[in-house]
Amino acid sequence: MAELTIKNPGSFAKVEVDLGAGEKFVSESGFMVHATANVDVDVTAKPKGKGGLLGSLKRLVGGDSFFMSTYTAEGAPGTVALAPTMPGDVKVIELDGSTTWQCAGGSYMASGPDVELDTKFQGLKGMFSGESLFYVEASGRGPLVVNAFGLIREHQVSGSFVVDTGHVVAFETTLDYTISKAGGSWLSSFLAGEGFVMRFTGTGRVLVQSHNPTEFGRAIGPKLPPR
Repeated sequence: MAELTIKNPGSFAKVEVDLGAGEKFVSESGFMVHATANVDVDVTAKPKGKGGLLGSLKRLVGGDSFFMSTYTAEGAPGTVALAPTMPGDVKVIELDGSTTWQCAGGSYMASGPDVELDTKFQGLKGMFSGESLFYVEASGRGPLVVNAFGLIREHQVSGSFVVDTGHVVAFETTLDYTISKAGGSWLSSFLAGEGFVMRFTGTGRVLVQSHNPTEFGRAIGPKLPPR
């Protein structure tokens, strides 16, 4: 079974995946940093799971990549290193088949070959929140790797928990959620610079990133020179 090691955890993390001979690992395309010479890379639109071409299109709309890369160690053990595009943390979630995770747009990074991926439409909740319309849902057994902008912190929810929509990385589907305004009224939310929040209820885990990539883009965009 592949062994995963997170290097430089925190703001500039990467994950090194040690594969046995013949073993495979899957990631979104564009995340590979380096690999041993015997690691074959196969780029396709369809990962293991559901969706096919339609699923690839939904991933693209949701802020993820259209293509997936499958890494195979041929003839001998090999290593592939993966890193996020944005400076941030990486976390490995070990799926045991008993729970399913939903990854917010852009946070899915990689997974083992027995992890099934599907793309879930968030409906009007996603549309009104201003965040991703589609989440990547991961189930089955094996490692699931997610990435974030800034640090990742895990919160165990038992009851209720509120997170700004732009800071959600992933959560267990044992949790229900609604999307609502942050303040007591629309006016107070607007004046405070806050937007929408996800209100989780139930029992399960939520991964939260310390920084909001959307707000970062809005802050730095006007300071960049025109193209």
